[in-house]
Amino acid sequence: MTGFLLLVAIGIWVVVIVLAMTQLAPLFKTVWVRNVVVALASVVMFLLPVADELITAPQFNKLCEEGTKLKFDPEKIRGKTMFLADDPQPDITIGLLRGYYIPRRYLDVTTKEELVVYNIYHVKGGIFIRLLGISERNAPLTIRSYCGQLGRATEASFLTRFDLKYMEHGVLK
Repeated sequence: MTGFLLLVAIGIWVVVIVLAMTQLAPLFKTVWVRNVVVALASVVMFLLPVADELITAPQFNKLCEEGTKLKFDPEKIRGKTMFLADDPQPDITIGLLRGYYIPRRYLDVTTKEELVVYNIYHVKGGIFIRLLGISERNAPLTIRSYCGQLGRATEASFLTRFDLKYMEHGVLK
């Protein structure tokens, strides 16, 4: 159903573009100028609903490259038992879009010292996807909505490689 609604919205937008171009085309007497202007204006209008996402994409990618890097000292963490600190999820603005990040801080169980730190970033979709209301999480249509370092499988291999133990809700995993 969501895909159908998105196709209908795109179809309506294409009709609006065609109507706008039929009004724009007669303003130019020279055929090649008319064709170039109509083609460029059509492309711009077609991308307009997701322009905020397209403008944000490079900024989000740069943030993901820099902000999600693991910060740890391999010698300091080897053989430790750690737990994940509960941290707030602050709202942020990335380019033209809103989002939030989750600071991931793994602390030593005994000393509460930071052992491993990285961030996970989520970005919400632009105006178009929010207006349609077809996405539960308001995920963007044209860019990825998430970036972070450790998934479950990667986390397990990371723990094994550094002989780490992980406590979740007071239980050793």
